[in-house]
Amino acid sequence: LLENIEPIVITSPFQNSLDATKKIEIIDGITYYRTFSGRECELVSEKRTSFLTQLRKMLRMLVFTYSIYKIAKYEKVDVLHAHAMFFCAVPAKIVSIVLNIPMLYEVRSLWEERYKGKNVLSNILFSILTFFETISMYFSNEVIAINKSLKHNLQARYLLKEKKIHIVENAVNLNRIDIKKVNRSEKVFAYIGTISPIEGLDLLVDAFIDLHAKGLPNKLVFYGNGIMLSKLKHLIKGDNLIEYRGVFKQDQIAEVYSKVDIIINPRKKSFLSDSVTPLKPLEAMGFEKLIMASNVGGMREIIIDGKTGVLFQPDSVEAIKSAINNVLVSDNIQTIIDNAKLYVKQNRSWQSNAIKYKEIYNNLL
Repeated sequence: LLENIEPIVITSPFQNSLDATKKIEIIDGITYYRTFSGRECELVSEKRTSFLTQLRKMLRMLVFTYSIYKIAKYEKVDVLHAHAMFFCAVPAKIVSIVLNIPMLYEVRSLWEERYKGKNVLSNILFSILTFFETISMYFSNEVIAINKSLKHNLQARYLLKEKKIHIVENAVNLNRIDIKKVNRSEKVFAYIGTISPIEGLDLLVDAFIDLHAKGLPNKLVFYGNGIMLSKLKHLIKGDNLIEYRGVFKQDQIAEVYSKVDIIINPRKKSFLSDSVTPLKPLEAMGFEKLIMASNVGGMREIIIDGKTGVLFQPDSVEAIKSAINNVLVSDNIQTIIDNAKLYVKQNRSWQSNAIKYKEIYNNLL
């Protein structure tokens, strides 16, 4: 589908390589240029970092810009495709001007919203970050958003009112899905993803602790990492039917999904969760697992309640409990799973996205 297109990847100073000894890696036939700073404290994370670390990261933008320039010139790049955040977009735009090549910016999250409303300093930081993100989009030749809600939020900004914004939604690589059927006497519920405060995992644990106390035999397991991990481990202590199973590598994903039956995402309602569509539910649909999720905007983009998944009221332990009990006695689960798999195959595959990207690249050139 992407004939005559050769992708070259340049990762930021805040992402390490698979092999720390290599500056260039070949993964699935694609060349990855690594620019990692070497400082673990600068890796991308939800954890708060010191002012000195933040300042050092900002200064790395200059070195990163030069790295992009050298690589783009050497590889004779035709289009620069920057992913959020502005740290990638600004250097890419500078290089696009110097080399006289087009640049597009793909926005996948309103990550700056995490700083909003906490205190005066956080609000100032939120305003600064929002400004840089908006400017990055304004000066890009093209802008891509991952869903309709995000597009509408971006176009509400004054500088972006007239900006054309494409939509290329989250998608999964169906060629990598290897389904291993396992029959269990009791369905296993799971959360797979970032262990973050916005995901509502504290509510999920409370719901299962109460259900287990009333005799529910089904396990709840967690896979992932994040800033809420220590709190999660503390919350699940004392309940033998709730387990944290750690993180896993990409080549272990089929094995992980073979150990669970129902994926549950109790994301809390916020401006961020109403605007951003997560990838993991789509992945689970591809692996033929039932998806249960809170009824927030990002989830409604991919789940039709009762047809491709199950939605429940957000921020409510009672709603989670009720949804779990209903699912366990439902005779419609396999139909929902089949509908979801078909939806992903027809609308949310890498193959369908490749066509959209190719059209955008051709228009730029």
